[in-house]
Amino acid sequence: MLSAHLISRLQSVDWDFAGSTSESLFSAIHWYPARFASQIPATLIGLLTVPGELIVDPFAGSGTTLVEAQRLSRRSVGIDLNPIACMLGKAKTLAIPASEIQKLIQRAKVSAREALAQPGPLIGNRSEPMRVPIPSTVQTMWYTTRVREELGILWRLVSRHKEPLSALTRAAFSAILLPVCRETRHWGYVCDNSTPHGNHSGNPLKEFCGILDRFAAAYSDRDADLLATNGPKISVQPSDVKQGDALTELRAIPPDSVDLVLTSPPYFGVSDYVKAQRLSMEWFGCDIEPLRLKEIGARSKRHRVSASREYVEELGSVLHEVNRCLRPKGTCVLILGESATRKSILEQVRTACTNSGLALDLDLNRRVSSQRRQAPSITGEHLLVLTK
Repeated sequence: MLSAHLISRLQSVDWDFAGSTSESLFSAIHWYPARFASQIPATLIGLLTVPGELIVDPFAGSGTTLVEAQRLSRRSVGIDLNPIACMLGKAKTLAIPASEIQKLIQRAKVSAREALAQPGPLIGNRSEPMRVPIPSTVQTMWYTTRVREELGILWRLVSRHKEPLSALTRAAFSAILLPVCRETRHWGYVCDNSTPHGNHSGNPLKEFCGILDRFAAAYSDRDADLLATNGPKISVQPSDVKQGDALTELRAIPPDSVDLVLTSPPYFGVSDYVKAQRLSMEWFGCDIEPLRLKEIGARSKRHRVSASREYVEELGSVLHEVNRCLRPKGTCVLILGESATRKSILEQVRTACTNSGLALDLDLNRRVSSQRRQAPSITGEHLLVLTK
């Protein structure tokens, strides 16, 4: 059980973070559904661990926990079923200095500008559109002819990059697909594969370079924090991102080895995380359907009679592995939200937590601002603080 002092510290935090503007610069790089506020993991990591300890996020999403762990000099492991999420997590946690990343980004921007400025029938006025090779899995309905061709050129360039530049440019390419596509309505229309309305035609080169600049700024900010904390000899802690289902990947982690498990599991029936990244899935050749079927609590499964039971059982199995991985007296924090339009399963989740062998020390509530809501019905979240 947590000490009385630590419980008091956790209870005194304003978990709403009302009016806070201290979000990580990494947060604005790539759209991702239900991404949780970076202040949450930053606060919890600072209170519950010390530098060098190991943090695991079995539902890592776009890598918010991993980013904050690295910024605070903690080791981390992130797990996610979604390959696009894993790509983002890796791109945000490169264990190299920001000065090197800035050089890589400058190279990438120069190459992109040169590729899109080549003479000939690539881009510009022409009587017949050029057919730029793009993956066969990409649905051409999402983009105007010009945007599709420019994306094809960028894709060919990005595909040739080697690591670590490849991690940055692939994530940047993924990040621009939604803002340059024809669909300007809610992202849910892309998620559900609806025919786009409108003929929006974005600027891939401008968006691509802008995302790379955001990466450069975010890494500079990370290193500035490390410098302020650790002095001139900056040592960036590693982050290991694993693509797969949480249960399987947790089983590969040695017992009694993790100091903190910090995660926001998929909210039951609220989002389709895999389908939400449809545009990136198509370009990177990822098959959506097998992943969707494995996704815990997916919105597409919400009408099944057994959906809520399956969600609690699957989450409970993951919690059993969490308990095995945690060191004695280690801590697990779950950030959970529920839709008011469906029957609450929070009590069942609490029971699953205790059945896994974890003790529930605290149940903290926070309001979710209208700007951050995944759905209008998600107005609050619970932070369940558990110990081994």
